[in-house]
Amino acid sequence: MHQNLSDKDLLKLLTSGSETGFNEICRRYTRRLYLYCQRYTRSRFDIENLVQDILMGVWAYRDRIDPEGGLEPLLMSIARRRCVDMVRETVNSPVYEDFVEYRDSVADDSGSELEYEEYSAHLRELIRKLPDNQRLVIELSRFHYLSNDEIARELGISEKTVRNRISLGLRRLRVNLGYVRMLILPAVMFAELYGGWCK
Repeated sequence: MHQNLSDKDLLKLLTSGSETGFNEICRRYTRRLYLYCQRYTRSRFDIENLVQDILMGVWAYRDRIDPEGGLEPLLMSIARRRCVDMVRETVNSPVYEDFVEYRDSVADDSGSELEYEEYSAHLRELIRKLPDNQRLVIELSRFHYLSNDEIARELGISEKTVRNRISLGLRRLRVNLGYVRMLILPAVMFAELYGGWCK
């Protein structure tokens, strides 16, 4: 019924709380938002999450939207903010730092280069295969950004045990990642030796 409505009419329906109007917006704009988010990431998982977040955000804050505004500019403005936030979070993550170092290390070897999503997925898969005690401390450190001291308190173990488990886990990862040279940031190796990775 709403397929023939203009964007302006759909926006008015949205701000009035119409679920059918919102559903038509989703039908009309999901693909456009998907293609827009592809400019920022090739990860299908990330793109689908972004699109869902954008649309649900529009619904959640519908009472704050100007019904006389433009629907497409509104959606694309929200999409841009969400995408930029995602990129900032990614760039500030330790795993992305590892990836940048890896890309620099293979810059002259085009045959062994990975994209960030491939790199991250491969690294996470190898971490999942580590012994549980090593996997847990590395995940808490690398993906949850906890310090060695915080991990020790979280798990009820000594900080020395945390460092030892990280060291053993990194050795395994270096062996398994060897075919694409050294994927772990050199600073991490330094920290492994001196206990300062997460401090």
